[in-house]
Amino acid sequence: MADNREMRYFLLTDSGRNPFPEIRGWSQVLDVRKMNRRKYRELPSSFPLKMRTGVDHILPDILLSPFLLLSEPAKDVVSFYDPEIPWCFAVLFGDSGKECASYFCPILEEVDCVLEEPYPGEGAVRLDERKMKGLPFFQIWVKDRKKTVIRMDLAESLLMRHAVGLELQEVVIT
Repeated sequence: MADNREMRYFLLTDSGRNPFPEIRGWSQVLDVRKMNRRKYRELPSSFPLKMRTGVDHILPDILLSPFLLLSEPAKDVVSFYDPEIPWCFAVLFGDSGKECASYFCPILEEVDCVLEEPYPGEGAVRLDERKMKGLPFFQIWVKDRKKTVIRMDLAESLLMRHAVGLELQEVVIT
């Protein structure tokens, strides 16, 4: 396991400028309140989702909205770093019915390690190193929103495999 003091951590972000599919109707299929380690067994092991795509859309390896979804190659990399992560399987169907894509939804551990939340447009989120448990991939709550944190070695492994959709914002570890 990596030493937290030597590792940097990042929030997964999405600038919104990418032509990624938009997931629609997900709230009729999935209760996101159960997407945590305590209640995930109440979720279906697989589920269909509708996606709206544009003319020049890209099916990325990482989708953040409305919840985290990973392609199979990205899932394989993450599973190497943390084999204990439970996964649900999702199939995304295009509006026309002609396109579909397989994704995996990780049920990440939620860690209460946020020390300080920045004001809009200011600095980085500050995390308490002692509470992070050395996890390579976990979620935190920032301003009533769930955010995904990734350790640098896992992010580098995804980037070396040319993962699409990986945008990072460094967090401060104290």
